[in-house]
Amino acid sequence: MKYMKALQVIQPHSFTVVKAPIPELKSGHPGRILVQPQWVSMCGSDIPYFTGSKRHKSYPLAPGAPIHECMGVVIESNSNAFKPGDMVVAIPDGDRGLAEFFVAQDVKAVMLPGHLGDKDSSCLIQPLSTVINAVDRLGDIAGKSVAVVGLGSIGLFFCWLLKLRGAKHIMGIDPSEERCYVAQRLGANRTFPKRSIEVLRAVQQRADDWEPPEVCIEAVGHQMDTLNDCIELVRKQGTVLAFGVPDHLVYSIEYETFFRKNLQLLAVVTPDWSKYLVKARDLFDENRAALETLVTHRFPIREASKAFTLYEHHEDGILKAVLETSCW
Repeated sequence: MKYMKALQVIQPHSFTVVKAPIPELKSGHPGRILVQPQWVSMCGSDIPYFTGSKRHKSYPLAPGAPIHECMGVVIESNSNAFKPGDMVVAIPDGDRGLAEFFVAQDVKAVMLPGHLGDKDSSCLIQPLSTVINAVDRLGDIAGKSVAVVGLGSIGLFFCWLLKLRGAKHIMGIDPSEERCYVAQRLGANRTFPKRSIEVLRAVQQRADDWEPPEVCIEAVGHQMDTLNDCIELVRKQGTVLAFGVPDHLVYSIEYETFFRKNLQLLAVVTPDWSKYLVKARDLFDENRAALETLVTHRFPIREASKAFTLYEHHEDGILKAVLETSCW
């Protein structure tokens, strides 16, 4: 049996380097590729696994967890879609991207053209695919008003894509003035450098300064309050799009407000990867100059703990951090 190096979260806030078996492609499971990652990026949904906020998770985590935004080179393949040497963005089985090698399903991978194969920013293709899927689920957004609560990299993707799709008025809400500035650069017409509850309280005191949006996008997750803020902030007969990942099995929502306003609550998760990774790759390729600026920090794999901690606390102007995994 051959072994590889991998990072393992042995307890909250603590990584260690371990030896783990190199995953094998099994003959009875076609449509798989073995990938050697070159760069991986952190998603906000990864952070609770690092901090211990996922109550149902026990430690240590599986070696390589919890990373799913990865780009690298195909080493071995039993898929008709990929061959050794192909550069890909791929989602590892079990989200085990913090390792020298991982296995992925071919339907959860997309080929990179040569000029993107050496770009660390290509990791952005995976999260962009989820945002494209979400906006597609909203239908024709042209001419509509939209509020985006949470201006991390996902919220910023939303501002940019909504502008591209012709939204009439885009509002961004986030306590970080720096993120609000980036949102305006990417397409937001107006931003509020406040928490959503603070915006809500201000609206309640002075309603004439707030035109309720037709759509409110919750792009924070990991707690319940911002979803309820969206329910309060959106206009009657509007739509609340729940994008932020939950950390709890049961959410308490302000149901009477939701009921009386005749709202639609739309959940968007796990797109058709074979379709949306391709759409994201092509869109990213066409607009790389604008989108790759979201990668603000780069770290070697040995500094993963530092990167995760920085991301956890939203320090140093971090938007998106990538880890170089080619040198252990």
